[in-house]
Amino acid sequence: MLRKSTVASWTWVAAFVASCSSDAAKPPAANGGDQAVAAASGSGGDNAAGSTAAAAAGTSAGRGAAQAGTTSPGTAGQLAAGRSGATSAGTEAAAGSSGVAAGSGGAGTAPAGMKPYKGVANSPCAARKLLGVSWYYNWMQSENEPCTDGLGGEFVPMIWGHTGAERQASAIQASVTKFAGSKYGAVLGFNEPDNPSQSDIPVAEAIQLWPSFDNTALRIGTPGTAANANPGQAWFKDFMTQLNATPSLRADFLAIHWYGWNAGSCDAKASQLENYLKWAEAFPGDRPIWITEWGCLNQSAPDEATVIAFYKAAVAMFAKHPRVERYAWYPWSTNCNLNAKDGSLTKLGEAYAEAPAMR
Repeated sequence: MLRKSTVASWTWVAAFVASCSSDAAKPPAANGGDQAVAAASGSGGDNAAGSTAAAAAGTSAGRGAAQAGTTSPGTAGQLAAGRSGATSAGTEAAAGSSGVAAGSGGAGTAPAGMKPYKGVANSPCAARKLLGVSWYYNWMQSENEPCTDGLGGEFVPMIWGHTGAERQASAIQASVTKFAGSKYGAVLGFNEPDNPSQSDIPVAEAIQLWPSFDNTALRIGTPGTAANANPGQAWFKDFMTQLNATPSLRADFLAIHWYGWNAGSCDAKASQLENYLKWAEAFPGDRPIWITEWGCLNQSAPDEATVIAFYKAAVAMFAKHPRVERYAWYPWSTNCNLNAKDGSLTKLGEAYAEAPAMR
């Protein structure tokens, strides 16, 4: 989805939240593509309706529309986050050095045997601390607002896949080396390469570039695609088939996106999300799963109460799926905001803050 442009204060947050009063008014247009993509892809995975209706919706500004269809959090999340506007790998290669060391955790030091679990997509320091998250990302290679007190969650960089340095093996390798030197523990792969309005990278090119991600000091996350059957799931299946057939290629965890779109898709049992999760679990390799973009868009989020019920059900459902290692909500759409204009927690934000930060 989208990535919000650099956020340094609540002033931006307030302005953005105010702009999200409708599905059409989403984060910076830079990432409107993500929403369009999501909608176009109908990625709801199990939300079949998302593919056609969402596809049309994808044309509306904002990731909300695109993601809605795709179910791919990357699209919507980045719209809001300014995700599509991320700078090239070359520019952000050094960014890793400014981030908080991995494992710092917004919820404090992780208890023995527990690891970061609850995260968020591109929220400012104050918001992350209120939400008690243990990790976060922003569709970029560097942090845009680290917490100086060491709280706010560990930062996970991403090689988004922008034309230029992020599509060059040597530049990607240089960035990954800097991430390792900055003590980051993981790196996220290309953002919605199946989506023409996102990184839009053919599977063959992604496979060719993949060795550049390999660094023994980092865990590597797969590209995250939209959840629609085509091109989202088709792209991901092709990529995983080739990766699993090539011993020299490595991916340590699956990164997936899911968004509700049609009425009822964000149901009180989170059944459609679970169906998509089961689809991801079926890939050989028994890899952990990170749900890096998810939420409720369009008709799936008629009111905050519906979203709260869905979120609580999803967290309960995740408990039945031990391979779900991390998740990051996309809070930049109607009725899905975790923080109000003044920075305080919304009702959904309160429920989010109460959920376990570690697992």
